[in-house]
Amino acid sequence: MTTPGIGQHDADLQKTVRRTSYMRQLFYVVVLLVALAGQVTGAVQALGIPLIWAIPAVAALELGGIVVLANADVRRRLGERAIASRFLSALIAAFAVAFNWMAHDDKLLAGFFAGMSALGYLVWLMHTENQRRDRLRAKGDLPPTTPAYEVVGHWIRHPWMTLRAKNLAKADTKLGLYTSLAAARAEKRKEQRTAAIAKVLHRKIRAAVDPTTADIAVAVYDLDEIALRLADGADYDGLTALIAADLAPARLAVNGVVEQPPVKEREIAPPEPEIIDTEEQLALPEAATVIPVSAPPSASPLGELRTEIEGILPPPRKPRSRSAIAEIAEEPTLSPTPVVRDGSLRNQVHQLLHEHIPAGDQRDVVQLTTFVGDLLDLDDVERLTASNYVRTWKREVDAGRRAAVNGRHLEDVIPAKR
Repeated sequence: MTTPGIGQHDADLQKTVRRTSYMRQLFYVVVLLVALAGQVTGAVQALGIPLIWAIPAVAALELGGIVVLANADVRRRLGERAIASRFLSALIAAFAVAFNWMAHDDKLLAGFFAGMSALGYLVWLMHTENQRRDRLRAKGDLPPTTPAYEVVGHWIRHPWMTLRAKNLAKADTKLGLYTSLAAARAEKRKEQRTAAIAKVLHRKIRAAVDPTTADIAVAVYDLDEIALRLADGADYDGLTALIAADLAPARLAVNGVVEQPPVKEREIAPPEPEIIDTEEQLALPEAATVIPVSAPPSASPLGELRTEIEGILPPPRKPRSRSAIAEIAEEPTLSPTPVVRDGSLRNQVHQLLHEHIPAGDQRDVVQLTTFVGDLLDLDDVERLTASNYVRTWKREVDAGRRAAVNGRHLEDVIPAKR
């Protein structure tokens, strides 16, 4: 069922077609009369033919090309090519134009009559070709009209993509202007993806067998199905964690030092000097240090990210005196024994969390990441990557706990209703 807007558009189109047909017929009659006037005057002046005989003679010459062209159009509609009729029609029209040009001494007037004769023939030729294309399109032998693509935005900027979209619109009439462009881009991405998969698959198979068998495998396997399965099994969390580790401020900083933004120090009144006896001053430990007072950390997102990274990474080691080092060397170490690493980092993190973290544990992501990093003896970059795996594990555990609680509530409600 057509909408009122489309029906009104079709009605206006029919009116325009009828009006154009009347105007074309009137125009052709006027052009034919002017061309016949030039032919008659030229025949009378140049050939000396009487006027009563010149009129039918030049009329036959002027109309001969149109008659033969109409005959060629009929034969073409019946499936023939009608090359002889089309060639003869063009030859008659060329002779009529040349006669109008050569039969008059005044070349300006000769050019006017010759131009009108050529114009009449070309208008009729264009009309017959339009009718022929409409008939072929109605029979399905000619592709439908394609959307009107922009000259600058489409053809000049992306000529090959626009040509691909036009061919897709010819094959599928449901594709419009923007849908055909989107389909062309999707087809281009599919070709690039298929070529990359075929290259990798050929290299992998050729490493195990001969190149001919690799060619057969690439031709037999459905590369689109391989692409779909690769997309289904892609580890987006792992890839995101790798990129996030490379974008960490500690790795982007020059020489591993993060430049802190200038912080305005609080105005603090200088403390009153304390009088310390000489004996108390001598009793102070050698490793005593002075802790400077600084402004509270900024509440910006970068400050929060820095705080979380500092909580995940192990604290920096402070220099100790020789006596302190000797005391630490004598004390027994109580750090957990590092676990032998086997498998991917994600599997190791999840396995350790499942084995060592009991249900209902209240530790946050930073504390769990520190625990896992100490057991696996991870470096700074690996700790950043492991924090993402800890976060996903904790989210999955919380979701499973909520599902279990909801299931118990449902079991309590159903017996009550019974």
